[in-house]
Amino acid sequence: MYLVEYATEADGPALAKINVQSFQGRQLLGQFFPGASLTRMQEYKAIVGMKHLANPNMHVLKVHDPTTGELVTYSRWHLPASFGTSVVTLSDQAAIYAKDPIPYAPKPMNETIFKAFKKLLADARERYTTEDDMSKSPTLAGILCIIGSDSNASPVLDFIATLPGYQGRGFGSTVLKWGTEKADAAQSRIFLEATPEGLPVYLKHGWKILEEITIDFTSFGGEGSESFHLMMRDPVPQ
Repeated sequence: MYLVEYATEADGPALAKINVQSFQGRQLLGQFFPGASLTRMQEYKAIVGMKHLANPNMHVLKVHDPTTGELVTYSRWHLPASFGTSVVTLSDQAAIYAKDPIPYAPKPMNETIFKAFKKLLADARERYTTEDDMSKSPTLAGILCIIGSDSNASPVLDFIATLPGYQGRGFGSTVLKWGTEKADAAQSRIFLEATPEGLPVYLKHGWKILEEITIDFTSFGGEGSESFHLMMRDPVPQ
């Protein structure tokens, strides 16, 4: 297992790189911000990341490759205060970003698709989760971090991703174990919306498929469509 650590403000650019580069094969980020370059998206994600670091209930985690020292895995867990809080010191500028990152988003932004996808996820959680569950935005959820999860009553695994060149080496599984051990200790289920690419990892760690959902971007002025799998993991008896 690799070392799981809490992220800091200085990690912002590296976290944003993981956030954007891990999902270049997916369409959603490009549908939100048509025409934006990867560099511009990463700049914005670094700004959005300050919002998560400022939230004491958002546990922003990182894993470095012990050989190269590169930050390769990034995860966010939104947990109730009963699980403990996360305290990160931010600079004055980062604190400004944390209050409202949306003005710094790439333009143009397709707000219709953004709102439609937000509703799709909210409806899915309402169908399957209770206040006793731990739930997670899609593995693509780094793309969705501008949606946020502060309003959720139950714990949320908000994001998890590993740089493409480091996938399949156990970095992501290390962070999943960090959360599943907490869920098992609290006897909480964990709900998630997963991309097809993430299915093998989640099945390996005990999740089961509940339903497949699809968003048709053409209905909201975009192009194409993408599907996600709703999944649930029951706690392992202690």
